Amino acid sequence: MSVNDKLNRRQLLIGASAGALGIGAAALSPMTALAADSAGVVGTWDVQITDLSTPGGPATFEGVTTFAPGGVVVSMDSNGPSTGIGSWAKKPGHAFVGRFIQFGFDPQGTSKVVVSVSGKMSEEDSIAGTFTYKVYDLKGHVIFGDGNGTFTGKRFSAA
Repeated sequence: MSVNDKLNRRQLLIGASAGALGIGAAALSPMTALAADSAGVVGTWDVQITDLSTPGGPATFEGVTTFAPGGVVVSMDSNGPSTGIGSWAKKPGHAFVGRFIQFGFDPQGTSKVVVSVSGKMSEEDSIAGTFTYKVYDLKGHVIFGDGNGTFTGKRFSAA
């Protein structure tokens, strides 16, 4: 095998990868349009989160949650250093459920938080609901269980 054969194969792989990325971007374009035009929960929401389990009383903080077509949910909040990623499903009557995992970092080490969400979208283009969560160490042992709270949110639009 000559140097030119290796170079040609490398160029072929780079070209195929670039082509795959282009096809992927084109395939996602209709989904992006669907998210912006959808009257459902699909889209990005500016949420107020109230953790009712916080020692010393309830704590409220801001967050952002995005529901994508295909059941993907991404969530982050001003109270944590990482992003939660998971899945969601539509339920009857403008309701939805979801679960996501978010990693935490503290002086005791790394932890994993599993959050379960149940909510409903109102006719005023807002969402509200409840959540529960458990905190695990990375070996799967519960560090803190039975956390819970509420959330409300308004759609975060592009303009």
